[in-house]
Amino acid sequence: MVIETHAFANRRNVIFNFYKKMDNHKFSELKSIWFIIALFILLLNDFFLKELYNNWFTGKLSDFTGLFVFAIFWSVIFPKYKKVIFFLTSIAFVFWKSHFSKFFINFWNSLEILQIYRVIDYTDLIALIILPLAYNHENYISKKNKFIISPIIPLALSVFAFIATSKAKSNTYFEDGECVYHIKHYSREEFFKEFKEIGLEVSSTKYHNTKYDDQHTEIENLNDSIGNLVLSVGDFNHQNKTVEVSLGWWSYKTRTELLLGRKELKKHKTYVKSVFEENVINKLTTKNEL
Repeated sequence: MVIETHAFANRRNVIFNFYKKMDNHKFSELKSIWFIIALFILLLNDFFLKELYNNWFTGKLSDFTGLFVFAIFWSVIFPKYKKVIFFLTSIAFVFWKSHFSKFFINFWNSLEILQIYRVIDYTDLIALIILPLAYNHENYISKKNKFIISPIIPLALSVFAFIATSKAKSNTYFEDGECVYHIKHYSREEFFKEFKEIGLEVSSTKYHNTKYDDQHTEIENLNDSIGNLVLSVGDFNHQNKTVEVSLGWWSYKTRTELLLGRKELKKHKTYVKSVFEENVINKLTTKNEL
């Protein structure tokens, strides 16, 4: 009985010392009002605001708050390497937002452990200006602007945010330049008109998921199974009289979000391409030949 009491006391001391260590000055940054607000906005934005208002503002908001939270989080864990962490964070962010990260993402997703994704948009790099503020964040912390909570709570929420906001909810999309058609035509405007003339339900809008934030065309009800297919339609090429069309995201009527394995995704892409060629390319070609 005495042995059990001593064992319990030892475990209690270990837990108490752990909490005490977590609550010292080293982890005080995680309890600051600025860090908690940024973390709250990051989670709110990625889980709710993006679903309601998927535009440039929610995209940039994610980048600003994400960088702020990410850099402070790791500098708190490894305070001796603060300068290195902020430098590597900026380099990693530039890499993540570029085409060069495509190979890493494809390799990681091929392991089928946790599907990740990112948006290629170089205007997102403006978010790097938040890093100097994050670096000097600890200078603005006082007892008045700290929440009286255990740092374990923001620590755990931060880890959750990093995983959840990078995890792909759906991977039913073509990579940039993966599926491109050069369609013979007279002009970009005439090309859009003929979309409707062959019976397609189309709408044009701005999609914040490309490098150039181009205008995209969304085809609705392409067939009995494909609900929406987003296309990127380039400018009219006067030299070869063509319009460049790239396939982007698609969704099915039964499931708007679908996370597929590598082999299954390849089959679905082949299917979507065949449907697009049959219902769009062939009809446009036939119409122009008449």
